[in-house]
This record gives sequence, C-alpha cells and structure tokens, in this order.
Amino acid sequence: MEYLTVMKNLNLETKKWIWNTWDQYKPEWFITLLWNDYPTSPITAASHTRHLLNIFLKDVCGCKRCGEIPEFPYRMGVTSFQERTEDHDGKVVFHTHLHLFNTNSYFDRPNRQGDEYLKWFLTHKVGRKVYRLLKTSSIGNEGVVVRKWNEDHHRYYNLKEMERQKKKALTRYTQDGDLLLDIENSDLLPMTAQTHGHQALPKRTNRSLRSTVGIQSTMG
Repeated sequence: MEYLTVMKNLNLETKKWIWNTWDQYKPEWFITLLWNDYPTSPITAASHTRHLLNIFLKDVCGCKRCGEIPEFPYRMGVTSFQERTEDHDGKVVFHTHLHLFNTNSYFDRPNRQGDEYLKWFLTHKVGRKVYRLLKTSSIGNEGVVVRKWNEDHHRYYNLKEMERQKKKALTRYTQDGDLLLDIENSDLLPMTAQTHGHQALPKRTNRSLRSTVGIQSTMG
C-alpha cells in the first residue's frame, strides 16, 4: 500500500514538472516513432531516441558536433516518452513519443508544409543516419507519424497512459513503476519561481549543452 502511495505521488509530481515546462513553452508537434528492432526494454528505446535527437538537433541548430548544441531554451525543446504495448503473445514492446516545443516555426514556414516536411525531415534526412528508425509508410505501421500538437488530446495523452498502465496487469514489467517519461531525453524546466523557467536542469546525456547561442540565430 505504501508503494502505491509513493508511485501515485511520484506520478503527480511528474505531471506537474511536465506541465510547468509546457505552460511556458506550449508544444507544437506530437511525434510517434517506431523502431525496427522492436525493443523490449525502455533503455534500448531511450538509446535509439538519444541517437536520433543528437542528429536531429545538430541539423536543426546547424552544429557540427553534439557539444555545440545550445542549451534549452536557446534551442528547440523536447519531452520524450517511452510507451509500452503488449502484443497477442504477451510480448512487451516499446515505441517513442516526442512533444516538440520552442521550434521558432522552423517546420512551418511558407516553403515548408509543416507536418509533411517534419515527417520527411525525420524519416529521410535524420533517419538515413538512424538505422533503428522504422521507415515504413504503410497505414497502421508508419515508422514516423507527425501531428500538430492538440492541447485537448496530447496534453494528457502520455499521462493518461501512465494511469492506464497502473491498472493493466502486463505479462511482465520492464521498468520501475508506471513512469513512461524519458527524463534523460527530455527538456524539463526546474520547479522554482526564482529561475522564471529560464534555466534547464542538468541531464546525464551525451548531448553537451555548453553553448548559449540564441535559438533564432542557431535555427535560422
């Protein structure tokens, strides 16, 4: 009983942490990514996501090395979730959801077609360097799905899944509790009024965040 209470409180605080960032930087895009090795561990899915984001942010920010990628909020921000599903054989497989914000309309300009351009960008420009990204385009099995972020639906999408997973008895649990949030691949602002939401928490990731170049200059 004590464990359930702890998990409930942890999930509640996680929601507040996520919404604190989203209230300051409203997400613009909701992306679903499938992996061609159908990872059964959130650690594997997170590793694939980290590799993709390194390439993605380097390209968007015009950087040659990961160490040149600016710190959020001086670049595009990402909230990442590793969501699990269970197939008919009881096998748990993970796929990834990304919420993109602070994009400075990079993917939605007169010479670009918003969701179609972002889908092409991820699938072909970034994806050619990410072997594990599924690149199929068949209906029902698209490797990359991009949608405009809808607050009524996407604000609660992954958070509702946290609650649903608590009630569903999966064949085997492959991560602690019910948290789907991929903290290491997410940009989350600190919950302190003193910072006014303009300083990112340090994260253990191979994306070094040492530059302070503004997002408008780095993203063109």
